[in-house]
Amino acid sequence: MSEPIDFNTDRLTTERGVHEFTQLAELCELLAGRLGGWSTDGADPSSAGTMSSLAGRLTEHAEWWRNLIPESVLLLQARDEASDPARLDAVLSMLEVVPTARKAALAPVLAGLVAHLVGLLEHSVPVCDAPTQRVVRLVLADLEDQQG
Repeated sequence: MSEPIDFNTDRLTTERGVHEFTQLAELCELLAGRLGGWSTDGADPSSAGTMSSLAGRLTEHAEWWRNLIPESVLLLQARDEASDPARLDAVLSMLEVVPTARKAALAPVLAGLVAHLVGLLEHSVPVCDAPTQRVVRLVLADLEDQQG
């Protein structure tokens, strides 16, 4: 299992990008699944629409992240090593709350995701990392719209 990117010392190389985008895609897929389930379980009807909308957006975000991952067989090991089930389980445990507390439990998870994406944007090179910057900006705008 590899360490998270330290934006102060690590450049977004192809291999580091594979790590980053794989983890972001897996996180978005995990959150989309959880929120989609919340939107239909009937436990908190007042948040069902919000959860459904956000689940749809996160599903799309996961696809955007996956599209940034090169399909090269030379990066197969990097893709496999990037998967971090323990980190995903930690995120899920943050969401194990009573239905009326779901929005409140989700807020710090989304805030952490936004902070991470802002760091990724700030430490990427506009010319070299243009596709990454485009996706980060789109995801940030979507998350801002959902929270606003």
